[in-house]
Amino acid sequence: MDPIPATSLLHLDHFAAGTPREEIARLRRAHRLLWQEDGHAMGGHWLVFQRDDIDFVLKNPDRFTNAHGPLLEDTPDAILVELQKSMTFQDPPAHRVLRSLGDLAFKSDSLAARRPLMQAMAREILDGLGDRRECEFIGEVAMQLPMRILFRLLGVREDDYARVVELTNTLTLANDPDFAENRLAGFQASIDLIAFGEALAADLRRERRDSLSLAMLDAERGGRRLDDREFGRLFQNLVVGGVETTRNTLGWLLYELIRHPDQYARLQADPTLVEAASEEILRFRNTVVYLRRTSTRDQEFAGEQLRAGDKLVCLLAAVNRDERYFADPDRFDIGRDPSHNRRNARTFGNGPHFCIGHQQARMNIEVMTAEIARRWSNPRLLEPPVHFHSNFMDGFKTMHVAFDPAPSTR
Repeated sequence: MDPIPATSLLHLDHFAAGTPREEIARLRRAHRLLWQEDGHAMGGHWLVFQRDDIDFVLKNPDRFTNAHGPLLEDTPDAILVELQKSMTFQDPPAHRVLRSLGDLAFKSDSLAARRPLMQAMAREILDGLGDRRECEFIGEVAMQLPMRILFRLLGVREDDYARVVELTNTLTLANDPDFAENRLAGFQASIDLIAFGEALAADLRRERRDSLSLAMLDAERGGRRLDDREFGRLFQNLVVGGVETTRNTLGWLLYELIRHPDQYARLQADPTLVEAASEEILRFRNTVVYLRRTSTRDQEFAGEQLRAGDKLVCLLAAVNRDERYFADPDRFDIGRDPSHNRRNARTFGNGPHFCIGHQQARMNIEVMTAEIARRWSNPRLLEPPVHFHSNFMDGFKTMHVAFDPAPSTR
């Protein structure tokens, strides 16, 4: 696969320090759509900058399909045939059937019921640091809560946690040589994760144990139940979305609170700000950089003539730092109205593929943030954090931090 030319916004070098938000803002002020060449099929892609245009693309799958997936890179045909049977690659109405099963994991009453379990897990994770006053935050803390809660809910055995995390990292971070040899390895990891879910379904049928996976396997939709392979595809979708967003967002939240100690002091003084802090970091540092859709036909859109097969890359960061929707958008402020952030940001996308686990992700962030604020004073970086080498996911591989015990926990 040829590299993307350096003239493209999405060239990996432009993401060495995270999402190039200043450049995205500059382009957003000048363009609705912008064609850029790349080394992939069709010779390039359209960047989509404006919120109304992004919403239209994401809400109209008949014109802008998700059948080729959310990534800029084209999935190899042999793998695409399999992935197009999964929820992430399907458009309505087929998408709705699978989504209704996935929704079983994230019903509001179920979320409320599991909050005490999540709070206990957060305490256990931080207790696990013992008397240490430093840690590698991403692996030891940020990854742990979403991994433990989701894998427990889905019935994954603890001995398999590391394998599932490895496959998830390879799939989503395949542009980073620390996680994958190349993007092809990432596509293969998606198939391997489906195969893991297929084996998990068979395991759960043999040895029935309380889990949402078993509930999804037992549920009927359209007069039939999922077979093991179908469950494997759904499992892959839930795991990829359920682990990455929280891990990366928690890393960014602690990073920004360290950079803004006045904001951390506000949070410690007023724990009711935890919801606002979570919504602000979701706006300020959205970890999914873009979502791709593909034009289903030759059509006019946003003043440009599109061809069937053209890629449209919806830049979520362009919306989240747009001064028309957020006052002083480049300022990190946990005092913003959380409901305003939820309405106007596009961190979780829009349309039929709006993130199925967004409420779970929010609760993960809130629960862990509240526990950290209660326990830690003066959090600080021991060295600069190390970014992913990725233009799709924005986050840290490692972030070494130190902290003092909060007075109430001494």
